[in-house]
Amino acid sequence: MRTALFWLLAVPCLAQPKLLLHPQDFVRINRIAASQPWAARLVRGIVRFAEEWPAQYVREYGLKEWDIPREGGGWSHAYVCPDHGVRLQQRGGRNLCPIDGRDYHGYPIDNVVYSQRAGANADAVRQLGLAYRLTGKSEYAGKARRILMAYADLYPTLAVHDNNNRPDTRTGARVMSQTLSEASWMVPLAFGYDLVRDAFSAEDRRHIEDNLLRGAATVIRKNNAGKSNWQSWHNAALLEIGLLVGDGELTTLAIDSPTGGFRFQLRESITSDGPWFEGSWGYHFYALQPLLLTREMAARAHLAVPEAGALKRMLDAPLMCVFPDGTLPNFNDSGYTSLAGEARWYDVGYRMFGDPRYLAVAGKGERTLEGLLWGAESLGSEAPAELGSTLLPEAGVAVLRVKGSDHTLAIKFGPHGGGHGHYDKLSFISYAEGTRMAADPGTQAYAAKTHGTWDKTTVAHNTISVDGKVQEAATGKLLDWVPLPGATMVRLDGGPAYPGIALERTIVLTAEYALDFFRVSAAGGEPHRYDWLYHNYGAVATPLPLEPYSALPKENGYQHLTGARGAATADAWSAVFTQDSAHLRLRMLGEAGTEVVTGEGLGPDLRVPVPFVMARRNSPATRFVALLEPYREKPVVSEFTPSVVAMGETRDEYTLVPFSLVRTTQGRPARAILAGGAKHSWLENGTGAAVEADWSADGKALDLYGEPGALRVYAPGVVTVRRNGVAVPVTRDGDYVRLR
Repeated sequence: MRTALFWLLAVPCLAQPKLLLHPQDFVRINRIAASQPWAARLVRGIVRFAEEWPAQYVREYGLKEWDIPREGGGWSHAYVCPDHGVRLQQRGGRNLCPIDGRDYHGYPIDNVVYSQRAGANADAVRQLGLAYRLTGKSEYAGKARRILMAYADLYPTLAVHDNNNRPDTRTGARVMSQTLSEASWMVPLAFGYDLVRDAFSAEDRRHIEDNLLRGAATVIRKNNAGKSNWQSWHNAALLEIGLLVGDGELTTLAIDSPTGGFRFQLRESITSDGPWFEGSWGYHFYALQPLLLTREMAARAHLAVPEAGALKRMLDAPLMCVFPDGTLPNFNDSGYTSLAGEARWYDVGYRMFGDPRYLAVAGKGERTLEGLLWGAESLGSEAPAELGSTLLPEAGVAVLRVKGSDHTLAIKFGPHGGGHGHYDKLSFISYAEGTRMAADPGTQAYAAKTHGTWDKTTVAHNTISVDGKVQEAATGKLLDWVPLPGATMVRLDGGPAYPGIALERTIVLTAEYALDFFRVSAAGGEPHRYDWLYHNYGAVATPLPLEPYSALPKENGYQHLTGARGAATADAWSAVFTQDSAHLRLRMLGEAGTEVVTGEGLGPDLRVPVPFVMARRNSPATRFVALLEPYREKPVVSEFTPSVVAMGETRDEYTLVPFSLVRTTQGRPARAILAGGAKHSWLENGTGAAVEADWSADGKALDLYGEPGALRVYAPGVVTVRRNGVAVPVTRDGDYVRLR
């Protein structure tokens, strides 16, 4: 039967491209497009783009006709309103502030637009090349030639300049303003050239390869960025160029350079537990893109890369850290990265590694161009795995989860993260009751004034600031980790974030609440000002008799705290953060000399302030003990002491070292969690590891969780015993049962 894609069957036999697609790939794509609607939609979009180009480009940038910018580009992070710090919006040649609508021009704003236009032209070469290969229509190759020849003419004439418009610096570039951007511009452009070059004359190919491709390689290779996302993009571009022009030195440099090549990045820049070393999920996926493309090119060129299995760890790690809304914590220089927005790489990853967990991401929405080009021919459906608490010890991230609740808390304690790190050791963010709770500012555009004066500072995060200063770059340490279904505990050391000051934080998460114990002390016994900070979305209120408060510092991020009101108290106190349909009650135990301050700070969206609560103490050592309780209608915690949390007739008693939590309801056993070394008469733990025992409300069923080993459990009326969800035989011992 004839289909709307009948023309796909008449593609002529074209010479073989080298880089990322071979002729058999287009046979595969055509076959899929002829039978699967999602692929047909993507192919139609490619061809429609090629037919219409450059009309959309001309409209988008407010041009009279297509042309390339005749001046070098600018730094994308400079595309911000100088008054409000928010990113500008490009509309038909205007650069509009979303707050007041003002249209900005001149350096550096217009130069950022030149970079945007260059990026659009590179993407157009790739799209035109795909359309040419799919249809055999030479006019599409002709359009790509128009772009490529224009840049080949222009490239040698452009001055090397950097983000600050300084000439001839190591990081500077020609079309863009940094080698990172030059490389990421080159990747789709060289890919597209590979698809169309055999439609060009030898003279045209020589002009493009000598003046544009080799010229770009000369600019990019001078900046060996070592362990970095920059070098990952450099390698992808240099490998493309090396393979296209037959330059073995470039190919070897891209793959095998011992100080920055692809294999180096796979060994040095990816932690053993999977996250990219910079501690930012935004940069994790930003680096993953060129790494996957380089792996694809290397495999097609038969270049051995035994370290490529590290890419699977990069795909696995985000699955362990995702919040219930599908986003990842916005730690360091990152926004809230959506896993769904990265589905294309799980599509490619599924083809590479065959891990069915990737289908829960790749198979949820419409498939993308990357899936068409390098993904599996078809994707099944897979429900997301039900996650318990997860720990990435080298990356230094712990994500706490418990059964029966969406309350999820992520805390960071690992390496600083280099230039994209924030000074926020032992900070956490959270999600509960269907919304985000504890907030992290993430990052603004780097040229925004508040990026350095707020985003990176300690006071902007949910941790402790000492003497109003910013922490130093530091790596914390895991002290204890007890991940069980009914409760999870993590105990962490903050490392040398403040030299001479010990920071130790313990967080316990249950389905109903989180406990936060933050101990801080000075090695020399001298007093310091300790500011315990908590930022939460919504609006904040407290019954304390607050008055205007003017004693906050005026620097190190504190200058961005507004509307400060405070009160002194030695007693326990509370505050409630209210959102549309969710609330969080914060309760803190009292201590003499405490000042409580509320107000507003900056959030991920500079147009929407985020309220904060701060507890201030001046002493040699102190311990802040807080309870965080998310709820919909009303809170359930009725009592909170240093060792007890009560919820009506349900009572939790806990110790921290060794960790234990024992829950009773009307005096009857409901739950017992004992870490190694903790003891209780209801649960004798012979495993040497943490164990949880849950008694059913009627006392007839007992569920046990933890490592294998001998147990003796109080169970006078129990008739069913399950261990990690599986029924097991037991030996009765009076009111107890024994398990081996």
